Formats: sequence, C-alpha cells, structure tokens
Amino acid sequence: MTAAVEQPVEAIKDVLHPYYPRDAHLPHYVPSQFSMNESLGTLGSAILVLAVVSVILISKARTPLSGKDKFIVIWMMVCAGIHIVLEGYFSFNHDSLAGKQTVLADLWREYAHSDSRYLTSDPFTVIMEGITAVFDGSFAVITAYGILADSPIRYPAQLITSLAQLYGDVLYMATNYMEGYRYTNPHPMYFYGYFVLMNLPWIIIPAYLIIDSVKNIYRGMLISQRATSTKKIN
Repeated sequence: MTAAVEQPVEAIKDVLHPYYPRDAHLPHYVPSQFSMNESLGTLGSAILVLAVVSVILISKARTPLSGKDKFIVIWMMVCAGIHIVLEGYFSFNHDSLAGKQTVLADLWREYAHSDSRYLTSDPFTVIMEGITAVFDGSFAVITAYGILADSPIRYPAQLITSLAQLYGDVLYMATNYMEGYRYTNPHPMYFYGYFVLMNLPWIIIPAYLIIDSVKNIYRGMLISQRATSTKKIN
C-alpha cells in the first residue's frame, strides 16, 4: 500500500520538463534556445509582416474596399500564415517537437505551457491541427483572394473558413475543459494569457464572419430568386 502511494511521487521527481500534467511522458524534451520574450517577439514580428503584406495587397485590390473588408483580408492572411506555416509545422513534426532546436519548435514549446498535448502527439490535437493547416489555411487564402478580386467565391470561402475555425477551436478548448485543464499550467499567464486569450479571437471573429457570410449569401440568393421570378412572369 505504501509503495503504491510513493510511486507517483518518485516518478514526478524524475520529470525533467516544466509542463502539465507533471508526469507527462516527454523523454525527448530539451529546453528552448529562445526565451519567452524572444519566442513571442518572433511570433509578433511574423504577424506584423503578414499584416504589411496584406496592406500592400489591399492597395492593389480590384475595387476599393470598405474598412470591414480590409480587416477581413488582414485577418485571413494572418490566419493563413499561422495555419499553414506554424500549425503545418506542428503536424509534420509533432512526434519530435519537444526535442527540436528550431524557432518554430521553440514557439510550440512556449505555447505548450498552456497545453502540453502539443508535445505528446495527442491524437485529437494532431488530427485537428492537420485539418486546420490544410483546409482552414487554404480557404483563408481563397477568402482573401475573393475579397481582393471582388469574386463571388468570397462569401462561401469565408463561411467555410470561419465555421471550420470556430468548430475546431471550440472542440480544442472543450476537450481540455472536460479533462479539468490537466494539460494547462495553472499560472494565470499560461491559463488566461495563452490558453484563453490566444484562442479567443478564433471564436469571436469567426462567429461574426459566419453571420456576415450567411447574411450576404442569403441576400444574394434572394436577389437571384426574385430575378428568376421576374423573368418567368415576363
């Protein structure tokens, strides 16, 4: 009986990583070469570059864009970069991510303080991120193109992208909640700063864009239906 109680304690003492749960099995873990500030600064710089590229593309749009459409282009381009590059990198390297010495691996090791499933090849996380990288990333690019080119593909692509983002993020956060946030460091910075705040935009903004897409698709279908009815009468 005593041995059964002491065994987990001894196992935790042997843990050589900072993640939760403390007994997570990460035998290939090595510390990051960049500090937290350097990792977050790298991510922020990449997002800034994507935003600047988006602004350049907006200046070359086929028709003048409203403030809302400009924001959506920037949002979709930033999403595309994050989905395809960052999440795509995770999808291809999930089984060795904890031990890699690259900038992208360091970014994931930093974020993993809020969710260690990114370092343990958790099946749900790997599948979810793989789908996000391929489909969400592609449709985000198509959405941005649709707005810039004034193409009717814009709203269907916007609806698909936003619905996939919202669905994936809710599932991702809900599965951690259902397991008592056991994968998340309880420190407020990691729980509220990383897990909550970093994921919240992919709930709020896609929800708004889904409503926007449905309204515009409905309006377009209504106009088409009325035009067809008018032709039949004439």
